[in-house]
Amino acid sequence: MDTQHREQVDRQICANCGGTIRWNIARQRLECASCRTPYEIRTTVDRVEEHDFDGYIRREGEWVSFPETTMIVCGGCGAQIAVDEHTTATVCPMCGSTQLLEGRQEAGVPPDGVVPFRIDRETAQQNFSKWVKSRWFAPNRLKQAYQAGKLQGIYLPFWTFDAQVTSYYWGAGGTQHHVDDGEGKSHVEVHWHPVSGQVEGSYDDIQICAAQNAASQVVEKVLPYNTVENTAPFSPSYLSGFLAERYAIPATQAVDSARAQIQADQENQAEGDILGRGYNLARVDRVESHYHRLTYKHVLLPAWTSAFAYNGKQYMYIINGESGKVGGQRPYSVPKILAAVGVAAAAFITAVMLLSGAVAPAPAGDVPPEEAVVCQMELPWQAWDETL
Repeated sequence: MDTQHREQVDRQICANCGGTIRWNIARQRLECASCRTPYEIRTTVDRVEEHDFDGYIRREGEWVSFPETTMIVCGGCGAQIAVDEHTTATVCPMCGSTQLLEGRQEAGVPPDGVVPFRIDRETAQQNFSKWVKSRWFAPNRLKQAYQAGKLQGIYLPFWTFDAQVTSYYWGAGGTQHHVDDGEGKSHVEVHWHPVSGQVEGSYDDIQICAAQNAASQVVEKVLPYNTVENTAPFSPSYLSGFLAERYAIPATQAVDSARAQIQADQENQAEGDILGRGYNLARVDRVESHYHRLTYKHVLLPAWTSAFAYNGKQYMYIINGESGKVGGQRPYSVPKILAAVGVAAAAFITAVMLLSGAVAPAPAGDVPPEEAVVCQMELPWQAWDETL
């Protein structure tokens, strides 16, 4: 391929017909969207590299995250979205805002790897439709929203961390004893014995979302991604036709979440180690963890997103672009809840009346006056996260 054709391909332009080169989700390959000519994905490295965490700050100051792309900044949620020359963004995929302005590239760690899309828009739309229809008390406007076909494909920023950890713990093991009080009754006493020991752990690809908006909360509902087996070396070619969000949380901050997960696991292991010594109960008082190795990488993970406005608030939905799992926030329809409560109340009253036949009737001529019974219930409007 000559230099001119190579420059075209680098810009995702087909050297055969001039069409746009994009990632074909169904065929799992890079090809021209018009003539279907396949193209090899060019990467700057042969494999996905894990980086020593101690060198992160230096590396962040030497690069930009998405060279040769345009950065769009949302005036609503602050998300920074990278787009190429073949992709347009008129609505923020994170919050649905139309306040999009072109921004400048900031220093940052470029992606080391990417998990390519495996779920296409049609399948994501079907999964979203099933999820919406299964929400019993969702407003009708929400159930109609999936028909608009406004799902946006975007790569979300993540940090993954690997670690080798050894922890020393101090605690106690408890043995239960049944003690007779001499009056035919007994109670249980626990005798605690000091215990200390050592546990170890090897952790691979702890996934921490690097977005700082609604996506960081909703994406937890659709995890995990198979970053161990399906992460490919990064190439801008994967982004053709999709958006990509720049990370807002640096690895120096995200590592705290990874350490918290590791610490919780080490404490669970310590508790299990105590129980494994024959005790009935375990108490862990202190754990000191030592990291022999801590590495990280910056990966982009695929998602289909949609935002829905209801009563002046925005709600976000995410479909995992690898597995198809759906998660999101959604409002509740107060009229539907009240109707359901009314039906349930009517059924309850009917059942009570049928079961009250044993009550003696009032003497003839002494009929008590009818009384009006008023039931009042306050049901505040609320919303919370759910998954399919």
